[in-house]
Amino acid sequence: MSPLMQRTLDGKNERRQQLMGLSYPEKVRIVQKMRAAAIEMKATASQASILREEPPAYEAKKP
Repeated sequence: MSPLMQRTLDGKNERRQQLMGLSYPEKVRIVQKMRAAAIEMKATASQASILREEPPAYEAKKP
């Protein structure tokens, strides 16, 4: 395993340990913040105006 992958996995395990140590109300608070952020992102994405143009029409070539 590459050193970068090992560091990534070690960091992931460390974060999991930290999260396991939190109290239940703190975990709920984190989930509520994540939910609020997801709702905000969804609302922002639906408001984004994206210019969509029709693709050019290709005519059949005459033999």
